[in-house]
Amino acid sequence: MKKRAISMMLALTMVASVMAGCANSASDTKTNSDGATTTEATDTAKTDSGEKVQLSLCWWGNQTRNDLTQKAVDLYMTLNPNVEIKTEFTDWSGYWDKLSAMASGGNLPDIIQQDYSYISQYQKSNQLADLSPFILDGTIDTSKIADSIIQSGTIDEKVYALSLGSNAPMMAYDKEIVDKAGVEIPTQPTIDELYEIGKTIYEKTGVKTYFDGGVNMVQILARTKGSHFYDEIVAGTTDATKAHFDNVQKFAEAEFAISPDLLAEKNPDVVETKPIVDQTTWNDFTYSNQFISISNAAQRELGITMYPTTADASIQPEFLKPSMFFAISETSKNKTEAAKFLDWFINSDQANKVLMAERGIPINSEVANLLRSEVDTVASKVFDFIAEVEKVATPIDAPNPAGSGEVEAQLKTTVENLRYADITSDEATQDFVAQAQKILEEAAK
Repeated sequence: MKKRAISMMLALTMVASVMAGCANSASDTKTNSDGATTTEATDTAKTDSGEKVQLSLCWWGNQTRNDLTQKAVDLYMTLNPNVEIKTEFTDWSGYWDKLSAMASGGNLPDIIQQDYSYISQYQKSNQLADLSPFILDGTIDTSKIADSIIQSGTIDEKVYALSLGSNAPMMAYDKEIVDKAGVEIPTQPTIDELYEIGKTIYEKTGVKTYFDGGVNMVQILARTKGSHFYDEIVAGTTDATKAHFDNVQKFAEAEFAISPDLLAEKNPDVVETKPIVDQTTWNDFTYSNQFISISNAAQRELGITMYPTTADASIQPEFLKPSMFFAISETSKNKTEAAKFLDWFINSDQANKVLMAERGIPINSEVANLLRSEVDTVASKVFDFIAEVEKVATPIDAPNPAGSGEVEAQLKTTVENLRYADITSDEATQDFVAQAQKILEEAAK
């Protein structure tokens, strides 16, 4: 099996345990990628011992993800009747507070959905199990997964999480409204073009524009100059932040922009209430793995294009990102069984035919090729979009530092004040950067 970039010392120390595992349990052997042989061996071993394995799994998501994930989990339990998986999910806005409380209480679930922005924080606090041994002994098969994808969940030469799919920043738009307005959406519009497009669409249709005031947009702005948002904050630099707040203020003052009151009511952080869903706005900003869910909620044809850039960008800011990860908690008492579930979830044709790339394009190349020929027209747009992004993408930023969640919360509050015209862009910039720098300094101690 193709080994990944894991330290030689770990590989040497694993030899004895791998040999022992192969001698003592048929469940350590995988013969194909669809989970059949692994499942059969696991069931036999557990039936003989009479044990009932209980796992817990939590994730954030919307109703589409929740339904698909639960269906996949139910299938796994059917194939493995001695495994019981308790599931729990919430939306993004409350997920990290909930997970933090679980971590503080020492009762993290066995399997945790993780984000690229938070993985380093949980690893540094020793909350995540090292998956390297399970990769080395074949419990988790990575032979059809690119090294770069494995590296995205690797810290200090140990694998702490496995990506569940590849995605990229995107803007979704309503085809009906755009066509009615007689405008064309570029493959990657500039922010200035977006402003003019929004103005025209409002004049022709009366539908408003949404401009992303969150961390994704300010990170994109930093990347256009070859910089990184959090590096700028640590250094006390205001370039990307000032440009972002200028744009937020410009759009907020425009007649064609959605009002802050209506935006708060619609809540673009929740798929089912996004303003694009009921055509309050013609556009939305998120990551490509949410395109299917947004389309399902809207029940009409949506288009997909890259995140806006700037007219004077020196570097392409678009990038590929692990959509999310599955990790195993260090406190789990059933790490091996959890690893078997991860392997099935990532590599099984059965699982991925249920999931249908909702979390992003599958990381297993053979599974991705299989699904590409079977997905519907909505999912096909995501496959095509990722293929286009792959042609131009530049490397992703390093994982966010400790304290980034609090910085994002502060950014959200500042943007809201800007939209209500309670502060100016200049005031927002100075205040936010000072507070954010302090947050990161405290978190790094």
